[in-house]
Amino acid sequence: MTADVYLSGVSAWLPETVCTVSEAISQGRYDETRAATDGFTSVCIEQQLSPPEMALRAARPLLRPEDASAINSLYLCSIHRHGHKLLWPPASYLHRALELDSRTRVMSLNQGCNGGFTAVSLAYDLIRGGLPGDQLVLGGDRFSGSAFDRFNSDLGTLYGDAAFALRLSADPGPYRIVSLELESEPALEPMYRAARPEPEGPGDHDVKSAKKAYLEAHGREGFNALFIPALQRLRRRLLEAADLDARPAEYVIYPNVGAGLSAQLYAGAFADLAKQDLWDFGRSVGHTGTADQFLGLWEIDRRQALRKHDRVLMIGAGNGLGLAAMLVEKI
Repeated sequence: MTADVYLSGVSAWLPETVCTVSEAISQGRYDETRAATDGFTSVCIEQQLSPPEMALRAARPLLRPEDASAINSLYLCSIHRHGHKLLWPPASYLHRALELDSRTRVMSLNQGCNGGFTAVSLAYDLIRGGLPGDQLVLGGDRFSGSAFDRFNSDLGTLYGDAAFALRLSADPGPYRIVSLELESEPALEPMYRAARPEPEGPGDHDVKSAKKAYLEAHGREGFNALFIPALQRLRRRLLEAADLDARPAEYVIYPNVGAGLSAQLYAGAFADLAKQDLWDFGRSVGHTGTADQFLGLWEIDRRQALRKHDRVLMIGAGNGLGLAAMLVEKI
């Protein structure tokens, strides 16, 4: 018999500094025409802390001093630079700073914006398989301090700084994971790859040039011909595991990608499975790499917007292409 898996803790950390879209336009950092299409109102900006330090701020509320030996594994997810020497493993910093047991397994994970769900799936399977101990999934990104331009390096989206922390356990907690499904379409990985390997430099952060090259070669139709079937495969598996067509979730949380290539496709595949989305929050934060959906769940918690047995659907996506659908129920 496999164990139920719970989110025994959900936490997040957002910087106090916010740059509004109107400020970015007035400073010449963002195009007004794009702003009208993209739909963001602001982005969160961290001025000093590195991503692992941000993740540490998010994680601390989920741990007690006596928990040192209770955490079996720790995963730290990100998509951007961690702010220190290239070969430094940032998950080991969290291992030390949180004073976890020396036997705790730690992993620094970079698998695109779906990396948080990839880590959750590993933790979920270990708990369902009966492995003792809780699993800690953390994520954090800061898009300052490099050649990455949060307003212009990508198409259709703005990037915000944030961190999240989840604690997964077999012991009942605030949320039960009803379903967790992963899907992929690796034929779309060239969208984020240059035509040939290049020396390290500022061009590494020019995400939109690879996307433009892919679309020039294959067209929007070629993109949709791969992306939409992957979403439909994910939807079918989700509906096989949960009765969302008969009892929709209270909320669906999509990636905070504004009017990016895939934004309308998420709603087309999943909007009928929930009563409302959380774009009012997401558009004020920006796309935060691996954190969007978990920030959204944390925000719903802060609003005290759920009653017992209400459900939240989270849709993940990341370059590669990786997709995820995670349904949780309020206990």
